[in-house]
Order: sequence, then C-alpha cells, then structure tokens
Amino acid sequence: MENFIAFLTEYKTYVNIVIGIFIFFVIYSLKNKISDFVLNITGKILFSKKPELNEAFKSSLKRPLSTFLIVCGLFIGIYLNYKHKMIVDTFKIITIMIFCSGILNYVSNNISLIFNLKNGDSEVNEVAIKFFSNLLKVIVVCIAVVMVISELGYNINGLLTGLGVGGLAISLAAQDTLKNLVSGFVIIFDKPFGAGDFIETKDFKGTVEDITMRSTRIRKLDDSIIVVPNSTLSDSLITNYARLTRKLVEFKIGLVYSTPESALKNCEKEIFEYLDKHEMVDSNTIRVCFAEYEESAINLQIRCYIDTTQIEVYFKFIEELNFEIKRIIEHNNTDFAYPTRSIYLEKN
Repeated sequence: MENFIAFLTEYKTYVNIVIGIFIFFVIYSLKNKISDFVLNITGKILFSKKPELNEAFKSSLKRPLSTFLIVCGLFIGIYLNYKHKMIVDTFKIITIMIFCSGILNYVSNNISLIFNLKNGDSEVNEVAIKFFSNLLKVIVVCIAVVMVISELGYNINGLLTGLGVGGLAISLAAQDTLKNLVSGFVIIFDKPFGAGDFIETKDFKGTVEDITMRSTRIRKLDDSIIVVPNSTLSDSLITNYARLTRKLVEFKIGLVYSTPESALKNCEKEIFEYLDKHEMVDSNTIRVCFAEYEESAINLQIRCYIDTTQIEVYFKFIEELNFEIKRIIEHNNTDFAYPTRSIYLEKN
C-alpha cells in the first residue's frame, strides 16, 4: 500500500493526466445516454400532460446537452492537471454559449407548437410566431453577450445604462409602431376576427384579407382595399358577422290607413303562418304585430331568426318573404302605403 501511495506521489502529474483522459472518454462515450436520461426525467416533470412538447423538448436539447457534457469532460480533464482561473472562465463562457444555443434551438423549432397548443388553434398567424421567435432570439443573444462581457472582467454598468437610455429613446420615437405591434398581438391571439371574416365598425364594412403585426388589410364592399392600423381596430367596436350562428330578419311594412281591422289581422295571421311553416325560421322567435302609426301608414313589424349565416341564402329568403308578403297584402284587398299629403283650399 505504501509503495502504491509513493508511486502516486512520484508520478502524480502522469496519474492526473490518465485520470483526466479516462474521465473525458467515459463522459464522451456516455454523453448520449446521460442526455437521454436527464431529458427524459426533466421532460416528464415539465410536460407530463403534453407529450408533443415533451418530444419537442428532448429533440431540441439533446445535441446542446451532449455538447455540454463533452465540454464538462474536457474541463475536468484539463483542470485536474492545470488549475488556472483562465480555464474556469473559459468553461463559464463556453457554458453560457451552449446554454443560449440550446434556448435558441428550442425556440426556433418549437415556438409554433407552443403557441398552437396554448391557443388551441393549428393555424396561429405565422407572422406573429416569426416575430415573437425573432424577438426571443434577440433577447437571448443580448443576455448572452452581456454575461460573456461580464465574465471577461469588463464593467457592464455603463453598457446597461446606455442600452436603457437607448431603449427609452427608441420606444418614445416609435410609440405608434409599438402600439400597433401590441394591438397586433391582441388581435392575433385573442382572435376577435380572422382572415375571411366579414366585419363592421363605425367607419367601414368589409372582408378581412390579411392580418399582420402592424396592420390589417380589409376589402370593402366597393371592392377597394384599406389598410387599417391594428391600434385603430383594437380600440373600435367590431361586429363580426362570421361568428353568427343565425341571422336576424327584422323590418316594417306600411299599409294604407284605409285598411280595415279585419284585413290587418288577417295579414298578421297569414304572415305569421308562413314564417311558422318555413323550415329555416326559428318558430320561437317569430314576431308579427301592429307596431305603430306613422304620418302616412299603419306599420306592421316583422321579426324572426333564420338558421343560416350565408349571405346568399339570407337574401334569397328575404326575396321569397317579400313576394309572399306582397301576395298576402293583395289577397286581403289592401295596399302598401306611400308618403302622401292632403291640401285643403279655403274659399274666400
């Protein structure tokens, strides 16, 4: 035993070299198995209920983790034989770079999957995903650069102060752009409307053709295209006709004042019966009533819901209903009213 200890003491340098090489080759040989083990345990803890994210997590981080293990083996082998601050600092810097590389790899490969699962929609806007992915990459790279500069021994307080002042100046100069970007996120992820939806605001009606991070492209009823800033849309009251489950039919018809009461009631009854028998009409929503007196007409109000959201079907129903109302009015020997004025001349 004493001879063995004496041998280790005499040849300590060579023994350390052998141990270092041995540790490096052991870690190098087992790097894939160690990576799989660590990622499997971590993935089960973080994504136990989301297998898609678990697989994406493991596939994205396996290579960076394997590289980190190789660097760890190399660091241990070198540090056993050459204990110097430069070795430790170099290891820290390389570790930072590998760690940031892993985050960038994960973001690049899986940002769309994360947003799709969270949003419950497999068609989340690609522009938003690309923008958010690039933003995260810039943030990660900036953090990595700051950490590396700090490890090299430079004072980063001045740099951080300058970045803060510069960021404030940029944000003040680009308030409208930033507001539109934030509004773009709200529109894309909250989804008050989507591409292809017909919407209405107080200023226009039209079909949404495209949504970007800064603006929304809308085709108006006259077939012209308008580009609306997202901040304007997010501050507006929006009616989205594409989200309707049924359409409202509501209008008034005016009959002449000479219409007898019996004819008026017959008109109400026959219009109601026609609507009640129609397969598209929700019977529980039918309202046909003598609504009001106007200057030149007795008004009947007609109101119901029909089971369609297609504009062509809606207008076809309205046309059929109008023809039927005309037939009913004529059948009951009355007529539609129109504005009239009686003039009386006094004799002198």
